[in-house]
Amino acid sequence: MAAAVLVAGLTLPAAHAAPARLTVTQNLLPGLANATDLGAAAAGTPMTLLVSVARPNPAGEQALLDAEHDPASPQFGRFLSVDDFVARFGVPQSRADAVAAWLTGTGLRVDSVSAARDQIALHGTAGQVSALFGTAIHRFSYSGGEFLANTSAPVLPYGLGISNVIGLNTVQHLSPPARTHQDGCAGGTCVGVTTPADLWGVYQQPAAYQGKGQSIAIFGAGRSDGVITDLRAFEKKFGLPQVPVTVKHPANDTNFTDDSGHVEWNIDTQASTGMAPRADNLTLYFGQDLSDSDVTKVFSQWTDDRTGPKQASASYGECETVPVVSPIAGQPLLNNPSLPAGQGLGNNSDYTWTQILRQAAIEGKTLFSSTGDTGSSCPIAYAQLIGAGNGVLNQGVPVTNSPASLPYVVGVGGTVLYTDGKGHRSREYGWAYSGGGSTLFHPAPSYQRGTPGLSVDCVTDPLTVCRGIADVSAQSGDVVSNGYAIVSNGAASVGGGTSLSSPLWAGMWARVQGASRNAGGNGFANYALYRVGKDAVSYPRDFFDVSSTDTATGLPAGNGLYPTLPGWDYVTGWGAPRVTGLICDIDHVGC
Repeated sequence: MAAAVLVAGLTLPAAHAAPARLTVTQNLLPGLANATDLGAAAAGTPMTLLVSVARPNPAGEQALLDAEHDPASPQFGRFLSVDDFVARFGVPQSRADAVAAWLTGTGLRVDSVSAARDQIALHGTAGQVSALFGTAIHRFSYSGGEFLANTSAPVLPYGLGISNVIGLNTVQHLSPPARTHQDGCAGGTCVGVTTPADLWGVYQQPAAYQGKGQSIAIFGAGRSDGVITDLRAFEKKFGLPQVPVTVKHPANDTNFTDDSGHVEWNIDTQASTGMAPRADNLTLYFGQDLSDSDVTKVFSQWTDDRTGPKQASASYGECETVPVVSPIAGQPLLNNPSLPAGQGLGNNSDYTWTQILRQAAIEGKTLFSSTGDTGSSCPIAYAQLIGAGNGVLNQGVPVTNSPASLPYVVGVGGTVLYTDGKGHRSREYGWAYSGGGSTLFHPAPSYQRGTPGLSVDCVTDPLTVCRGIADVSAQSGDVVSNGYAIVSNGAASVGGGTSLSSPLWAGMWARVQGASRNAGGNGFANYALYRVGKDAVSYPRDFFDVSSTDTATGLPAGNGLYPTLPGWDYVTGWGAPRVTGLICDIDHVGC
């Protein structure tokens, strides 16, 4: 009998075998032996899951997405509505019903089903999860904390089309990048905090387009009331209009007491609306925590929102999925004994997020996401288990941060910006700890192919150039002398890190969208950004090239493995925006 084969984490039966079940090898933490097993979890321990079902025509989805963004195509600018997407690409109702019937067979309860019927959120108990997936759920301790995890890979019925299970452990979660703390100016050059008006000038944002007609989404978790209070104080301080705020939560999320992300969400809201002060609405899609399963529900909720914002920002991340063991551009093997094991599993959430965000892109939506604050590495505080964590430190593991690494996300890197105090740039250079590099496992998307400077091949296919991030960049600060003025807990404070850069871009993209003559907007931003970036005429009009030639002696010009270079590079992407130029070349307005 032929041996079984491994495809995308699923151990499938051999060609002539006919077992009724398959094993999802991707959904098992590789480092459990490094934790202390405390025994089986109590059967009644609550658990929440997100189960993904493969949609039937991903190749057709990609072909349509490319056509929607090709000026020569009759489909250009004709983005699908949520309902049209479902009708054309959704999971058939019969299959969705069969999956739901199996998932609820041991007592699990469905919380929500995505519009395309491909994402199913559930809750239940450890006993029900164990019975359904054929794996024990144990309690483990590690580094002073406790978590739940499955002890073996889940087993699924063959033929249902289930592609991923998120939430079988409770240790994996996303983390916001670290924040900077700066103040003051030095000499004749302001190196301290910038204000919204400073960035309107530096990034050449025209007064005629301030986000009117556009809404912006911020992804977060926990309490939001204090975030809105601080936003109102920020608006009052800088003489800005009050942007209406809407808060939306995923189904069956009920516990919103966590306030640990308060400052982070302040940065996101005040940076995005600070750049687009006339936006029609700011929608906060807030889960109850930053677990992989809850973040996935937030992504799906935004994608399915029929009247939701066309631009969103997610200022958090975790290591990208690493599906194989292979040399990386001369670096050691990812699971070499000299490096921590289990890098970047992310519960294999990358597969599910890619599916969700491809739908969002087809609907004309754009997610901006921070590339992280650990330079050309991924954060590895829990690397022996999963490869998650955070900290301002280049930790030497050459993997990027997800979701910024995904093909249907705009990854935003960070810069250090000095002004003259009058809205003009004195100097701007790439932050030494700005996340960025080759994603190593994701082939370059169609919009990125042929980009000068994109050069690192995929480890899974040495003949294919892999996706690189950042795509673009904006001010992040440098943790010492640079940042953005915010209000937090009612007092003046400072925001920074790439968790500042991402919402800045979401707000500036809202300005570009507000100038569009197409009722549906410009679609997923990377297509337009790379089109004008690759053009020798439009590039200098649309971007400030953050390259090594722009730094003063002794200032950092790279993020570890990668230098900042003329044109596109792995640290700052195309560079910082000139919004007036983008409006000219993308919207054909004001030229």
